Amino acid sequence: MKKALSLLLVGVFALTLSGCVQIDDTPDEGVDCELYPTHVDCLVDVDPDDPEAPGLINVLDELPAEDITITFWHVYGDSKGALLQNYIDEFEALYPNITVDAESQGGYDDLRNKTILAISAGETPTLLVGYPDHVAGYLNGNAVIPLDDFIKDETFGVDITDFIDSYVEENKQYAGGLMYSLPYSKSTEMVVINKTIFDANETALTAAGVALRTDAPYTWAELDLIADILVGDGANQCEYLINFDSSANFFINSIRQWDGGYTNTAGEILVNNTNTIAMLEYVADRFEDNTFSLPLAWNAAYGSTNFLKQDVCMTVGSTAGISYNVPTDGAFEIVVAPIPQYDLDHKSATQQGPNIAIMADTTDGERLAAWLLIEYITNAENTAKWSMLTGYLPVRYSGYNSTVYQEFLTDPDPDYVYESMTANAAFLQLDYNQYDPAFAGATTSSGARLQAGIVMEAIFSGSVTVQEAIDDMLYQLGAS
Repeated sequence: MKKALSLLLVGVFALTLSGCVQIDDTPDEGVDCELYPTHVDCLVDVDPDDPEAPGLINVLDELPAEDITITFWHVYGDSKGALLQNYIDEFEALYPNITVDAESQGGYDDLRNKTILAISAGETPTLLVGYPDHVAGYLNGNAVIPLDDFIKDETFGVDITDFIDSYVEENKQYAGGLMYSLPYSKSTEMVVINKTIFDANETALTAAGVALRTDAPYTWAELDLIADILVGDGANQCEYLINFDSSANFFINSIRQWDGGYTNTAGEILVNNTNTIAMLEYVADRFEDNTFSLPLAWNAAYGSTNFLKQDVCMTVGSTAGISYNVPTDGAFEIVVAPIPQYDLDHKSATQQGPNIAIMADTTDGERLAAWLLIEYITNAENTAKWSMLTGYLPVRYSGYNSTVYQEFLTDPDPDYVYESMTANAAFLQLDYNQYDPAFAGATTSSGARLQAGIVMEAIFSGSVTVQEAIDDMLYQLGAS
């Protein structure tokens, strides 16, 4: 099957970045800081760690009395969109003169592309969700504002130390260290395990020292031992041991576990090094012996369907996607664990999920209304409820530590057992969450992620050698 896939990769692997949507409006001679005072290039004298608000954005002393309408662009479908609308209805009841028009724009790429067009047309929403690389692009177009004046405001501010540390760092990574977005709907990866197959092989797995566990990650060496037992065509075996839904995440996270190089916020591509190449050679061998797999094995975007068919015994995917890996027919039991690690000295888990930002083409009243909505949907109670009902994770420590969330972790309602399993696995990874550096320009961080995924898929298909894959990635990114 893998040999046949090589032809499918030829066209994909040859993609260039010419089709990527970018914003790079910074003139060669520099930014006009009188016109764009909150652009990152104009904030050289601002200390992001100063407890005093920087005074870059005017924060009103009180909400205006007149009616205010704000537009919120997001990506959520019917279920999550309805839950978000419930929060908005509650918010509008608290602030009767604020109307929130919440509009799903499709997927993340759809939202980014529509936002870029809206920036060009001068018709942006008031606030929106997005990944850091999206925000980095909007920053180049002077289209988002720093939130530090709101965060530190005496009347309307929030305790930023209550937000999960790694989420805050992700949102402070832009030049100047200010926060152009706030954590909102965060997730990570987990591994879902076919417990029934593990139980059927309990004696052999225990003898090999790799019995089923969910309270600590398996190492790659342990996966090799498990594969010797579980991979095959027997009644209690699978064709592949473990699937990785996101080939890009697999590439990037594995680099971190092997202490290799990926990118940095300056946009440098750092993948051509000994550790990264050694990691990819190891992965290529595990692809060959069916220990590791990608959804490409089934010409699919995700491995959930084939996990449910028991073609693969374990599958790594987003915590927000747990429901897709639950067998509704009771064919087998599942458990959820932290994602596997190359070793336990260089642990890394992918931090993902969107943040939330306020656009620059807004009035002071609209900005305050948008900020109040952000505060409301991210408060301890609502971030905990959002997590329990969606598979996303609380963005505040107070949300994690709330009574309702602790009960959810330890004694969940039967309807939310799998979401609870997922949250417990994610919590075990909290101390080693990692986020991608965000940059925009001639080379973008989203372009680097695209090429990272193509590298893994090309190696899986057997269409190129590891060095050829790295060389092509560098070429496509203009870094060769």
